Amino acid sequence: MADTIETTTPAVQVAVAEAAPSPESEVAAPQATAEANAGTEAAPAQTPVDYSGLSLPEGYRADDPVFADAMKLFDAEKIAPETAQRLVDFTIERDKEIARAVSDHSAATWTKQTTEWRATSEKEFSPEALGEARAALSRVFDRQTIDYLEGLGFTNHPGLIRGMVKVARSIKDDSFVAGNAGRGGGAPDPRSLYPNSQHN
Repeated sequence: MADTIETTTPAVQVAVAEAAPSPESEVAAPQATAEANAGTEAAPAQTPVDYSGLSLPEGYRADDPVFADAMKLFDAEKIAPETAQRLVDFTIERDKEIARAVSDHSAATWTKQTTEWRATSEKEFSPEALGEARAALSRVFDRQTIDYLEGLGFTNHPGLIRGMVKVARSIKDDSFVAGNAGRGGGAPDPRSLYPNSQHN
């Protein structure tokens, strides 16, 4: 009877052999686990980049809040100091160009404005009135103030000229009433000032 009983069929033997782990897989499994654990370990902290060597042009301060924010950005992005210096130089030069453009535009606008003032004043006032305004200006203001007003172009402003013409004409219209100084000059006799006084 023992000769007629087979413990396993060939198909079952093949299936068992395929399911059994090979010696190579038993070695590889611990290695994969070790590599996975190594990947989860904390990476060492990176040393902050030193930007203390960055140079700024005269008139710019390293402790300015704008540069402090820039340094934080450089550090967060791990920008090399050489690249950071180029960025700083570019930004400063760009700001200077913007300032120059704004200044040139303002100067051109002001020149146009004062030229229009001059043209308006020459049409509104006669040469005599302009002369009166200049004379009044010299009586009201000192030379330094007049130079300042002329430098700004305000002496061409119709409103200023109009006001100075009024000043000049008011000075011209004023008359000085002299007192009775007597024939011989000197201080006047009080009795001549109060002829009806009982103390005469």
